[in-house]
Amino acid sequence: MVTQSRRSAIAILVLGLFVFWALIFDPTAGAKLPAAVVPARNAPTPQDEPAQIASAAASEPTDDTAVADDTPVASALQTLRVRAGDTLMGLLQQLGIGAAPAQAAINALKPEWDPRGLQVGQEIAVGLDEVGLKELRLSPDFQSDLILTRGDDGHFDASTVPRDLDSVPVRVAGIVKTSLFDAASDAGMPPPVLANLIQAFSYDVDFQREIQPGDRFEILYKQTIDSQSGKPVGGGELVYAAMTLSGRSLQLYRYTPAGGSSGFYTADGSNVKKALLRTPVDGARISSTFGLRHHPILGYTAMHKGVDFAVPAGTPVMASGDGVIEMAGRDGGYGNMVVIRHTARYSTAYAHMSRFARGIKRGVHVTQGEVIGYVGSTGLATGPNLHYEVRVNDHAVNPMGVRMQATRKLGGAELAAFRRHEAQIAQRIAALRRSDTVAAR
Repeated sequence: MVTQSRRSAIAILVLGLFVFWALIFDPTAGAKLPAAVVPARNAPTPQDEPAQIASAAASEPTDDTAVADDTPVASALQTLRVRAGDTLMGLLQQLGIGAAPAQAAINALKPEWDPRGLQVGQEIAVGLDEVGLKELRLSPDFQSDLILTRGDDGHFDASTVPRDLDSVPVRVAGIVKTSLFDAASDAGMPPPVLANLIQAFSYDVDFQREIQPGDRFEILYKQTIDSQSGKPVGGGELVYAAMTLSGRSLQLYRYTPAGGSSGFYTADGSNVKKALLRTPVDGARISSTFGLRHHPILGYTAMHKGVDFAVPAGTPVMASGDGVIEMAGRDGGYGNMVVIRHTARYSTAYAHMSRFARGIKRGVHVTQGEVIGYVGSTGLATGPNLHYEVRVNDHAVNPMGVRMQATRKLGGAELAAFRRHEAQIAQRIAALRRSDTVAAR
């Protein structure tokens, strides 16, 4: 009995000394130590006591120790880039999302956006958690974001959020050395803006034959940027374009007349759009001109009633003007041919096509620039080419010699408004020229 009491007394003494040492050398020990314990019968020996206290202190949470949280944490968004042949269903299933929840997500998107409109190169941000699809983000156009989220009840909700956008004017100028494409690219012109430039001038400029080294260009376009990131979105909208071709100066201004649609106008207020395009195919070279020639297949000299454009097979053929399909079918040496009636006086013909575009048949109305077929070598043709004719009162004339009048010319108050618009653009370009000069110093 005496021995047991002495052991208890010694244990209490050792415990007291340990607590005193801890408080002197570690001020935070009071928060780490367990509550005081009254030694009981069969208490541990002094040699075991410090280990027991240290073990207890380690089991208590401290200010530096994070407390476990049962709340699930969603993974970071991962970005998918759409490739040819991809579908939204397929992309979601590749991430391990089941067919049923993937379809539910797609169904929730449909009121806001048609998933069939998925474009090659489009980016989709996807967030997953332990249940599956938690969040999906994409931009159906550069003006808005589409956000899909899964609620606590497991249902998906989709909403379209407008993006905060700004528009800034950008000036680009350059000199042609080898080609317009190379010069525009070197100057930093976005490809969509270059395409817009070519389309605007295509009524008056033959880009395959009239562009020469030393020719100059200057444009002004509006670039839309994301206000948060500062990054450009969209391809840009051409506002003004000028070209100097072998000393000949051409200027075009984008303008929207009151109650009309936006278009390009020359400096005198004439709409650049003509009744007929200069060439109904892009990237073509003339392989045979209008007039008498030695026929390469028949072997004798005959009148060539049109112009032949050498282009790769399958190149889209465009209607050179608004009109009604007068004929679409096979016609002897012409092969597959389309004839379009534009007015009582003018019609055009397109021959040697490999096939017609969908829906092209007699009586169908087509608009300028609409694809009506594809280049081929049907009929009497030595290779892929487009035979193109312009007919006046049903008689063939030289397509390259036809000069069509503008479809509209501004006058009166509308012309005065255009002049003010023209002056504003001139002031803006002058300011950007000065800014570019200062930046280049």
